[in-house]
Amino acid sequence: MSDKQERTPVQHLLSDALSGTVDRRTLLRRAAALGISAPMFGALLAACGGDSGSDTPAAATTGSGGDSGSSSTTTTGGSSSTATTGGATPEATSASSGGAGGTEVPEKLVVMQGVDANTLDPLLRNSTPEFNINLHVFDMFLKRDPKTLEIKPGIVEKWQNIDDNTWEFTLVKGAKFHNGDPVDSDAAIFSFDRANKKTVGDKPIVNNIDTQIHYDSGEKVDDLTFRIKTTEPAAIFPDLLTTFEIVPPSVYKDESPDTIAANGKKPIGSGPYTFTEWVKDDHITLDANPDYWQGAPKIKQVIFRPVPELSARTVALQNGEANIIVNVTPDLVDQIDKSDKGRVSKVTGGRIIFVGIRCDKPPFTDKRVRQALNYSVDFDSISKALLAGNGERAATIVNPPHQNKALKPYPYDPEKAKALLKEAGVDSSLEITMDGPSGRYLKDAEMSQALAQGWQDIGLKVNLKVLEWSLYAGTLIPSGDLDPLFFLGLGSPFSGQQEIFYVHPDYSLNFTRWQNDDFVAKYAKLGGTIDPEQRQQLMDELQQIIYDDCPWVPIWHQVDFYGATKDMGWEARADENIFALDVAGAI
Repeated sequence: MSDKQERTPVQHLLSDALSGTVDRRTLLRRAAALGISAPMFGALLAACGGDSGSDTPAAATTGSGGDSGSSSTTTTGGSSSTATTGGATPEATSASSGGAGGTEVPEKLVVMQGVDANTLDPLLRNSTPEFNINLHVFDMFLKRDPKTLEIKPGIVEKWQNIDDNTWEFTLVKGAKFHNGDPVDSDAAIFSFDRANKKTVGDKPIVNNIDTQIHYDSGEKVDDLTFRIKTTEPAAIFPDLLTTFEIVPPSVYKDESPDTIAANGKKPIGSGPYTFTEWVKDDHITLDANPDYWQGAPKIKQVIFRPVPELSARTVALQNGEANIIVNVTPDLVDQIDKSDKGRVSKVTGGRIIFVGIRCDKPPFTDKRVRQALNYSVDFDSISKALLAGNGERAATIVNPPHQNKALKPYPYDPEKAKALLKEAGVDSSLEITMDGPSGRYLKDAEMSQALAQGWQDIGLKVNLKVLEWSLYAGTLIPSGDLDPLFFLGLGSPFSGQQEIFYVHPDYSLNFTRWQNDDFVAKYAKLGGTIDPEQRQQLMDELQQIIYDDCPWVPIWHQVDFYGATKDMGWEARADENIFALDVAGAI
């Protein structure tokens, strides 16, 4: 691959601008397609020694377009580096390298994420960027404290166990959906019944609640009080409700294709912000709900912009065009902190970054081959090259305090890996395809390349197929037909059990086809166990099974870096939620 081919689109753009071979109108059009406004482009060009020119428009729409449908397949042969997005623990504390910010409450909050949403239907969404938007439009039944992650009241103000299989909930008074319908027990029970289906219309839902809490039925006690019955004890029920939206039956009961499509594009909830506009690959605009049950938010408008290029997000923050940006890389922390308007908020999060293994496809039907992949990850080199030494190799998919403390990460031992491949009868003629995303996680494409290179070094030929996130999440993942290796990240529910569920055959985003009867039986036992000590023992045993059988290559629990404006009091959360009401003084 030539130097020119290895450049990013932004680097190509700047190179053409500095060479003077491309007219300004074309340059600005290409910049807009990359999510770079005219002022941002001028600043980038000036930083590279060019002249932005006096005819640069004073303002332009910041968005992201580009070749979202492009993909590339490469065979890794040369050296490469890597990074990813990881996770958090309930005990994690956020540390702001640039200070905690000020006390100013902006009239308009602009959040730049790396990718656009695919759908805003609560049961069809499959990514944190989508959830961050839904968090504003919908009320969750319960919520987490932004600092401690302790479970707090949400639209539900009180809850209790009536018996092992019955929970009682009381909703807040006076809440209404954006269409004027009351938030009541009927709406709550409808939301549970809807989430208990396998599909919404003809579309499979992402998180069926029956597989997590063994939902049986809902019972109305009065207008604001309802009970949920499960067929087994459900210790994780409150955890689940922190990411579960209540929806209006009048809007979501119609499951015709047209209505499902409309609800995915124009959601109606009861949250602090109402949906206003979605221009695909450019912005989603939300306006403050004046009738919100907690009071009208002081931030009058929230705009989510998908901007794939970190350089564009960074310049937007420094120019005051964005209030919060995601996936800042460690090498940019000092630059942002020393700028007039920006600072960095850092937090160790709960997201696990991993490579899933199709255990139904030879040679990965043999666990020795899967173990070999784990022994050939040089995370220390990856961390030094791409993460400024941040983060550690993950030993287990579970975050503290529920991780099996006896497990240690697989050591980097390429000779051991080669020996395992030889025992399994795998020779160097084997070619395997690996899927990797671009634009969703911290240096996701680079990390995919580095991992593939490590596996090539032990004798496997890896054809890496990198897809833009819109295709990865919008087409590849919903198809369920991923290649033998696939790079992915999953956020943490912080319950232990839900994290272990990620490799269960019933989990909708588990594409490994891993089958282990002992694991399934122990997980079923865990689901019906209430005693904390017994639950931890079962979780330890389940993590040991996963560790030995290797349906995944766990990489790391991500350390997250966010950029934020200095005059705004906001800190990054370990659960990756970006919520306007977390801004100091916002409500």
